Amino acid sequence: MALFEETKKRSTSQTRPALLDERDIVAERKARSTKKKVLSSFADIAPIVDITDSEFFVMRNGEFMEILQITSKDIYSLNETDKDNDIYSLAHFFQAYLPSVKVVPLNTPVNLEIPKRHVLRDIRRNQNPYYLPHLEKKLKDLEFLENNRTDREFFLFLYSNDEKAMLENKVHARKLMARSNPLVELPLDKKLSILYQLANLNSKPLSEV
Repeated sequence: MALFEETKKRSTSQTRPALLDERDIVAERKARSTKKKVLSSFADIAPIVDITDSEFFVMRNGEFMEILQITSKDIYSLNETDKDNDIYSLAHFFQAYLPSVKVVPLNTPVNLEIPKRHVLRDIRRNQNPYYLPHLEKKLKDLEFLENNRTDREFFLFLYSNDEKAMLENKVHARKLMARSNPLVELPLDKKLSILYQLANLNSKPLSEV
């Protein structure tokens, strides 16, 4: 009976886990070595890497991108015939324009930094005490609009595999949208401001210097 009890004790001691298991150390080293490297700056992950002479954006995947603004209109003031014409025109655009395209609505805070600078400059230079309340009221009105109003704009993002095709796609898209919502070309600083707002949704659009 004693021999049986001794054998039972030995078997239970062998199944007890070791205090230091080398397999756990090796697994931990592999987990550390397989951790993804954190990139140091936004430029390492930004989808846009360059700008061409035609002011097209070069994407990281090798494609080209162009941004055009869609002319918006008050649809509530249109009659039924004009509404139907616009709907048919837009439907025709999406059927006839085959390359990749994206419609981007952007609701942004109103940026009135430049008008506010002008008013502040007029306040500093003002020498007429009766005109000062008018300038102060104008400044408050601008601050109210900046804090409580937003601009709603629509943009069309065009994509292409090469720059020559982008030029052709741009002309084609403008012709197709000419009747319903004409496309407007944007200066480079406006395009950069749009990209900045898309990457910083809680910020104001970039102001002109």
